[in-house]
Amino acid sequence: MATKDEVGKAIERLMARLDGNESNVRTAIPGRKVMGCYVSDLDASWFSVIEDGHVGPPGETVPPGERVDVLLKVSSDNLIDLVEERVSFMSAFLSGKVRVEASLMDLLRMRTLF
Repeated sequence: MATKDEVGKAIERLMARLDGNESNVRTAIPGRKVMGCYVSDLDASWFSVIEDGHVGPPGETVPPGERVDVLLKVSSDNLIDLVEERVSFMSAFLSGKVRVEASLMDLLRMRTLF
């Protein structure tokens, strides 16, 4: 099991990587969305705002007045594997290692980012 600090750093790397891919993010997320990640074995969550192709830095609380549009649920070790690209998002999703709570449209859009 990865530590909360390791997971936090991995999520920061993932969000920075997405933020560096502005054109793909803008295509996948054409408006403003709040994306969250719940790490089940740590009982901890991180949230980030995606808007106009930019991905904000992750925080441990939902921004005030916002609702979570896309929530990933994953264990710490599976999250580290995803961030370090040892497993693809689709493979992890189809095998049940990652669960996603989102509208069907958001889910289809998000799959292009990972």
